[in-house]
Amino acid sequence: MGKPLQQAAGLPIIEGAIGVDLDYPGYNGRVLPFPSESQDAVYSSHCLEHIDDSIMAIQEWHRVLKTGGHIIVIVPHAHLYERRRRPPSRWNKGHRRMYTSASLLAEFEAALPPNSYRVRQLLEDDRGYRYEDPPDKPADGGREIELVVQKIKPPAWAVAD
Repeated sequence: MGKPLQQAAGLPIIEGAIGVDLDYPGYNGRVLPFPSESQDAVYSSHCLEHIDDSIMAIQEWHRVLKTGGHIIVIVPHAHLYERRRRPPSRWNKGHRRMYTSASLLAEFEAALPPNSYRVRQLLEDDRGYRYEDPPDKPADGGREIELVVQKIKPPAWAVAD
């Protein structure tokens, strides 16, 4: 397996965690090199905003996730980190998209079939954020959105149009 994900202190986030980046063996940047329903969790921090095809990425995360598992996504908040609605980013030229809670949820709704997941947490983290900081300088404090989605077994019935 791959190298464990590392926290700042150098400890694995969780025993057995695998960090997948573009240099991960068998990863082509689009399709994860894992069987369907083989992973307990998918954790993506400050990644989704860099991915060209975010819908496919979300679908791929969902594919490899076991029923009952969680996708945990953290993205910068457009209004707190970027302080603007649309790219380009002032602070990171690699950002393809900017997110609000609504736009992040909309991407998940566009990517995944109804009743294949449940939103378990949506948090706008502004702890310690300095709203008084001028917009031409990066603000201090929390400026992220955290979304936790759980994969569920779809019911036998379908959502009607």
